[in-house]
Amino acid sequence: MTLFLNHRRAKKIHFFAQITMIFLFFILSWLVAAADLPEIKGYDFADKKVKILKLPKELGEASGLTFIGDGRLLCHNDEQAVIYQIDYRTGAILNQVSLGKFAGADPEGIAAKKDTIFIVRSNGTILRFLAAKDGKKASFQNFKTPLSIRNDVEGLTYDPATDCLLLACKGAASIEAKNSLPAQKAVYAFSLKTYKLEPKPRFLIAIAPITAQTKGREFAPSAIEYHPKTGHFFVIAARGNAIVELDASGNLLGVSSLPKTVHIQPEGLAIAPDGTLIICNEGQGKAGRLVVYSPR
Repeated sequence: MTLFLNHRRAKKIHFFAQITMIFLFFILSWLVAAADLPEIKGYDFADKKVKILKLPKELGEASGLTFIGDGRLLCHNDEQAVIYQIDYRTGAILNQVSLGKFAGADPEGIAAKKDTIFIVRSNGTILRFLAAKDGKKASFQNFKTPLSIRNDVEGLTYDPATDCLLLACKGAASIEAKNSLPAQKAVYAFSLKTYKLEPKPRFLIAIAPITAQTKGREFAPSAIEYHPKTGHFFVIAARGNAIVELDASGNLLGVSSLPKTVHIQPEGLAIAPDGTLIICNEGQGKAGRLVVYSPR
């Protein structure tokens, strides 16, 4: 009997030892990853003299941001169905286009392929429309995806290398609730050849290496953008006040904190053809603003 109990005790000790080793392995892996994760080199996000532009009152809740094919910068207010063209040198509104009854549909990220514009809703539905003349209403088409409000899609960008839209999820990483992907944030690809969502995430972003570096508690993506010069991707998070750089395969290259004194609530991100990086901040009851970073 004593021998039997000792055997059971030994099995339990072995089991808990294995669990402990696995746990320590993951913790060590995260710490090593974090230690190897440098600051983003292409921009100085700690620059105290960075250019800050106040936006007009119409854009107090400024959210999505993108450049279209001819170099115009578009922005939308996430509580309205109006797309504004902005001069990112002054912050002035140059013109605007209405999407009509789309107003209550929770618009989030915005992206463009030449003059075709796409907006994603938080439930993963994508809208497609062409740039219209100033003040005119634009007709649009809806494309549903398997994503849902559970995934809370906020970021959208166009990837010219694969002819896909990339959708960054602030919420759950997996499409199915039973297949959870904890401690990660997902980026899905929507093909513009088939107009279908790829079933598996294009990227899975590990949160621990980012928060270990920024000393934050979370990293919940609010925007994603393709860099036209490097082919890399940049992702910002309002919850976490940070920005990360990924290579074309989704590997983390660098992370930088976004100072709260400058970035009240970073929601939108765009990169100009010359590499100028622009972050759009909601005003939280005050004027929204653009923060403009020149490349190093």
